[in-house]
This record gives sequence, C-alpha cells and structure tokens, in this order.
Amino acid sequence: MKHTIRQFIQAVISIILFVSTPLWADSISDFQNSWTGRALDLQRQIDNHTPMSENNILGTHNSYNSEVYRACNFSVGCRYLDPQQEYSIKDQLRLGARFIELDVHWTAKMESLFSYPKRLLLCHGFCSLNDKYATEGFNEVRDWLNDSANQDEVIILYIEDHSDGRHQDLYDQLTSRFGDKIYYSGGCHSIPSTLTKNQVLAAGKQVVLWKDGGCSGNTSMQNMAFTGLGEIGRVWEDSTTIGTIGEIFSGGIERITTNDVRNGFALGHNIINLDNMNTSDGRIAAAIWSWDQNEPNNLNNEDCAMQWGNGRWNDSNCSNQYSFACKNMNDGSWVATASIGPWAYGSANCQALGSQYVFEVPTNSKDNQALKAAKEATGYDKVWINYQDQSNEGQWLRSE
Repeated sequence: MKHTIRQFIQAVISIILFVSTPLWADSISDFQNSWTGRALDLQRQIDNHTPMSENNILGTHNSYNSEVYRACNFSVGCRYLDPQQEYSIKDQLRLGARFIELDVHWTAKMESLFSYPKRLLLCHGFCSLNDKYATEGFNEVRDWLNDSANQDEVIILYIEDHSDGRHQDLYDQLTSRFGDKIYYSGGCHSIPSTLTKNQVLAAGKQVVLWKDGGCSGNTSMQNMAFTGLGEIGRVWEDSTTIGTIGEIFSGGIERITTNDVRNGFALGHNIINLDNMNTSDGRIAAAIWSWDQNEPNNLNNEDCAMQWGNGRWNDSNCSNQYSFACKNMNDGSWVATASIGPWAYGSANCQALGSQYVFEVPTNSKDNQALKAAKEATGYDKVWINYQDQSNEGQWLRSE
C-alpha cells in the first residue's frame, strides 16, 4: 500500500513538473530545424564578405525586457511587468536575432534585507530593486557564443548606457564575460562603413559592441566600444504600454508587421528590431529574401544556385542553361546576360560585358530585387547566381 501511494505521489509530481516546465526549448529546436530556421541560417552566411552597413539583420528591442524574467517579491517589488519579449536573451539568439539591446543602469539592488547597494542592472523605464544584474544578460550572450555551433556567428551588442559613468565597472564586466570575443573599436568612432563579418571573424572576434552616450572618459571603454552605428540603419518597435503612450506624442513607429520587415529590407534597411519575436512569428520568414520555400533541396544532385521568376532562389543542376547575373562593381548595378549557358561559364560571360562586370550573388534584399528587375528587362525568368555547394553539400560558397 505504501509503495502504491509513493508511486501515485511521484506520478503527480512528474505531471506537475511537466506542465510547469516551459516548452520553449523544444519549440525553438523545432524552429531551428524548420525550413524558416535553416533558410535564415543559410542567408546569414551570404553576406559575410560584404560591409555590415549593407547587411540585413534581424534583432530584438530591449532584449532583456522579457516575460521570462518577470517576477514579483513582496520586499523588493516587481520587475519587467511591461515586457517586450517572450524568450530569454539566449533563446532570442537561437531564434536568429543578431542585434541584442541591453539597457544598463547604475541603480539600487536589494542584496539582503538591509543592503541596497548600487549595481549595474538591466531595467526598462522605472528600475526596481529586483532587476537582473547586467552580468546575467552578458552571461547568456556569452553562453550562446561559446556553443560550438555558433563559432562563425557575429552579433552587434548594443549597450544603452545609463551607468552614470561607471565605465570601468562596465568594461570589467564585459571583459570578464566575453574575454577576447569583442572586436575593439580602437577609439571614439562609429562602426566603420566597410567593416565586414569576415573581418571580425578573421580577428578571432564575434561581438561588435556599440555603446551610446558619446565617447567615454574611460580609456579602456574608449578602445572597446563603438560610439555609433555609422552608416548602419536601424528601425525598431516599442510595444510596451510606455512606448505606446510615447507614440501618441512622438509619432513613433507603430508595430512592425510582416510586410514592414519584407519591404524594409527590400528598401535597404539594415537592422530591424522586433518585439515579441517567437517561433510562430511570420516576420522571421518575411526576413528571408533569398532561398525559396523548401529550397535548397538538392533534388537530383543540384549544386548551383539560380534566381527564378519570383526573385527567390533555387538549387539547380549546374549543367542547365540560364542567363548569368553580372554586377557592375563601379556603380553596383546588375545585368542579366543575353547569352545563356551552364553555371561554370558565369565568370567568362560576365567579363565579356566589360572589366567592371563580375559574376556575383546578391547579398541583401535590395540587391536581389535589382537583379530580378535586370533579369526581367532581358526577358528571362531564370538567371544563374555565383553561389554553389559543389565541393561540400550544404556548404554554399561564392566562387572567387
């Protein structure tokens, strides 16, 4: 009888634990293995060699202000009651965010009943005694970066600075968490317009740090943080109650929709920061401008990429006969050749147009739309692009 009661109690506890355990981890894994997750991952690899000022980057706004961290305590009050995100910072990165925003405040933190020292905390608007330490946010980013699957990823980490000049403390916390992963600015200036992800990775780094508030008076922070985005454009939404009220007076951006993401990248926006980014968020799929639905699929050993009628990409047999995508390296314009042939003839056909033309692959939505228009002007609905995985299936590369 006692054994039966014990089994019953264990079963009830197991059910309670199962019901109370968030299923986000599994749902994010499912997302990563879906076509959307895989296509977004492939798309991020296309632009590694081009300036970040030309990249299309999804990110989150006030990444720390998440319902995951929402909590109330009788003695210290509540935190993050007006959240903008559904997932943890680490899970936002797993969803594809490559711009993370952390608002760092120098404010009181209850560490014991009679101890309220000031610390660097993550808070939005009105800080509470219960807000998370800035280091907790840094730890999540670090843990994601340290995953072997993310060794070739580059992120922009934005620190909205309310630290009251505690820049040495901030510097120490950043270096203790990220070590040598931060790409140093080398002085007080914005992110260079020519900086590429490949340059960051070649230096053995993964984090481009932007801290607002101008040039720091702290030499260490001066050398670490960029003071602005430079030519990198950014749009964001603010779905909080405070943000909505603010929009009444400021005319701020309304909620970013699926069409806003699609059209924004097509018009040349670089960074789009979303609120409430989640696994069923159609705005993530809208950020995919390259591979078409369920492509690439390697059907019958397809190893060369082409753009077809709708402007999206397909992997095709390299011996097929299509026009070639040629980019004018002087003015950035695109031409589709009148001649057709197998993929391997791309470089020769583009060079025949003039020394300024190169067989290329679009690296952002705006360029992809320009190629689509050039292709249509020539009268073709299919065009080869300089992208292939002939050497290693699934590893798509430009041919230099």
